[in-house]
Amino acid sequence: MSLTSELSLDAVLGRLIQTAADLTGAKYAALGVIDPTHSKLERFVTHGIEESTHAMIGSLPTGHGILGLLIKHPHAIRLHDLTEDPRSVGFPAHHPEMRTFLGVPVMLRGTNYGNLYLSEKVDGSDFSEEDEELVTLLAGQAAIAIENARLYEASTRWSRRLETLNEVGNALATETDVALLLDLIVRRLRELLSAKLVTLSLPHGAGEIRIAAAAGDGK
Repeated sequence: MSLTSELSLDAVLGRLIQTAADLTGAKYAALGVIDPTHSKLERFVTHGIEESTHAMIGSLPTGHGILGLLIKHPHAIRLHDLTEDPRSVGFPAHHPEMRTFLGVPVMLRGTNYGNLYLSEKVDGSDFSEEDEELVTLLAGQAAIAIENARLYEASTRWSRRLETLNEVGNALATETDVALLLDLIVRRLRELLSAKLVTLSLPHGAGEIRIAAAAGDGK
């Protein structure tokens, strides 16, 4: 399936929710990516809700109510009326009306990467067992794609780190200007760590140190 060959996580999520909506006839679809602590959603991508509506709704959900239930208990859920379920926490102001609901975990080898949510079939019917089976298969493919994207991003980060280490190593062997060498080190460290500020201090006199190089914004 072409989804598994995508290396951009944004592309994976966008294509996933569009495909899920098309397969089930859902008006709304969303995918929440679970953070590394598996306690909340770190990312929430939607289909079917206009940008202007998003702006009025405000902050995206982090994983409460039914969404949180799927994080803690990753099993498919089908509901006739989401608003009548006692586990639901309701919707924020300006949120579109949603009643019929299907939630499916995005899992691979026992790891839950996120959850796929669908609501409001265009024909007004409930989501069926067939819908659940189709979306579960799609969610499995999505989990592979998400894992591939994360592995690719991790390998890219390691590649940049190795390049930086090689650059610094070459500079140590050839650069005779200490100030230039220290400046290179702090700049590359800041890039590797995504730090706001990196400073390098050296001994200066008896019991004193001084900042020999800095990179970033110290405000």
